Amino acid sequence: MSKTWRKMTNPRKIGFIIVAVSVVIIGLLFYLKFQTDSQMLTACEQACGEAGGTSCSLDSCPYHQDNTLSWIFLAMGIFVAFIGGTGIYLSLPKKVETIIEKKEYDLTSFSDNEKKIFLFIKDSKEGIYQSHIGKKFNLSKVQATRLLDKLEGSGLVERRRRGLANIVKVK
Repeated sequence: MSKTWRKMTNPRKIGFIIVAVSVVIIGLLFYLKFQTDSQMLTACEQACGEAGGTSCSLDSCPYHQDNTLSWIFLAMGIFVAFIGGTGIYLSLPKKVETIIEKKEYDLTSFSDNEKKIFLFIKDSKEGIYQSHIGKKFNLSKVQATRLLDKLEGSGLVERRRRGLANIVKVK
């Protein structure tokens, strides 16, 4: 496929093209309807003039006895409007649904203190410094490191070095 063909198969562009063509066709249908009505009116005036003009009404005009032409224009207009509606639907931007999957974590094998620390890390969206965890839960640096080693080993958290400190995030 060529690049120009791929560009043309974009549903939004096709939708805009369909809408434009539908508007042009509706305009042509209105023009044709008004032209046929004016021709029928002229023909009725001529028929009434030949009949003496005294009993000239729309019901007595031979050209207005059958209104199938009006129904044809109406049906064509509805069909083109439906096609135009399809074009509008195609030209509207599509909503992209993002499915956010919430992870379930199995914390049954951890102690209460480890669970509290994990939930604390989970609540901090951007991550938290390892030193803040130690201060918050009154842990020494060694205790905090060992506890985070256990959480990291189980695949729940990850540590990243930032300068001289570690940032801890939920995986």
